[in-house]
Amino acid sequence: MRVIHWGIIGCGDIVRRRVGPALKSLANCDIAGVSRNNPDRLDTCQDELKARRGFVDWRELVRGDGIDAVYIATPVHQHSEQVLAALQHGKHVLCEKPLGLNQEECQKVLTASRQSTACLGVAYYRRYYPVVRRLKEIVDSGEIGDIILASAEASETFLPAVDHPRRWILEKSRAGGGSLMDFGCHRIEVLLHLLGKEIAAGGAWGRAYAGQDVEDTATVAIQFERGATGVVTVTRGGTVARDALSIQGTRGVLQVENLNGGWMTLSGEDGTRQETLPCHDNPHLPLIDAFCTAIREKRPPDVDAEMGWRVQRIIDTVYLNRSFSNGKEP
Repeated sequence: MRVIHWGIIGCGDIVRRRVGPALKSLANCDIAGVSRNNPDRLDTCQDELKARRGFVDWRELVRGDGIDAVYIATPVHQHSEQVLAALQHGKHVLCEKPLGLNQEECQKVLTASRQSTACLGVAYYRRYYPVVRRLKEIVDSGEIGDIILASAEASETFLPAVDHPRRWILEKSRAGGGSLMDFGCHRIEVLLHLLGKEIAAGGAWGRAYAGQDVEDTATVAIQFERGATGVVTVTRGGTVARDALSIQGTRGVLQVENLNGGWMTLSGEDGTRQETLPCHDNPHLPLIDAFCTAIREKRPPDVDAEMGWRVQRIIDTVYLNRSFSNGKEP
């Protein structure tokens, strides 16, 4: 099996804790190069990742020989430009979520991916959690009947300080939005994965914290083709981190308190049972492994550009339809 030589654009926390270790642990992957726009820190990043080459300019990396695939781990406002350039140079691309700042950017990337022979994937990794795999099996089996309602609820307590490297996630020009773009997108993708094609969406968002130009709290409602309704609620304003999901069907209910491991409860016609499922220490590992398999088998990845576009279409719908149509009281 041939080795896939990777180039990495960006060297933040995700790369150091997850992407780099995942690539180094996969037998048929190699980190051929890394790009970081800070030359004073490039050597440290290159040494940490054991990358053969270092680039200050990411454009040199995507043009470079000896690189088969590129992992993009930069702020969102850079994603579409970097993805398009990598595809133009024939590189396979796995891009951090979300795929672009808005639906328009995602559409350009989707069009380019359809015209390319290279694979393009988006790093929505939660479908590879053991719990989510099991939920998918149960939903598809019909054990809990037709799905009526699925509700995902997530809260994060991380609020970066002014001098924190990830402060950009609170800047609309660089992140595209707030909690909905940052981690709400993950939960939307999970519901699309579990419930199928969406036909309508809406929602609301707000700011509990002053001094931010992005939302900290948002709720999304999604109508699915097969009749189910999905609801995603996210907040960065909570005091306790949470990642829960419940699915109600005509013959039973599934409840999960933590998507990345722990117990799942199924209450149905035959009573109630609990299943314990493991967590995944590095959720990027199965994501990257599956993407490499798609490259070798010359097929689209599990989470492709179309999924990135679908998630962004829902998010944009929420952002654009927040206000009442006329703003007048009766």
